[in-house]
Amino acid sequence: MTALEERVQLLEARVATLADAIRVLAHGLEDLPMAGPGERPAAEAARRAHDLLLAEPPLPGPTGRFRPPR
Repeated sequence: MTALEERVQLLEARVATLADAIRVLAHGLEDLPMAGPGERPAAEAARRAHDLLLAEPPLPGPTGRFRPPR
């Protein structure tokens, strides 16, 4: 596999993880009539989305973060 193909695969996996995190957040922000008093679906969704993002391995590079071109 070429370096470009590996990068595309990595980016596709990252986009899928971001889509999952957004889906979890959106679900947590919905006005759910079944949520009882004291329940915090948005906070729980935020925690789950954060866990999803933390589960991703760091990106290659000096900081492990993607740096968009300037």
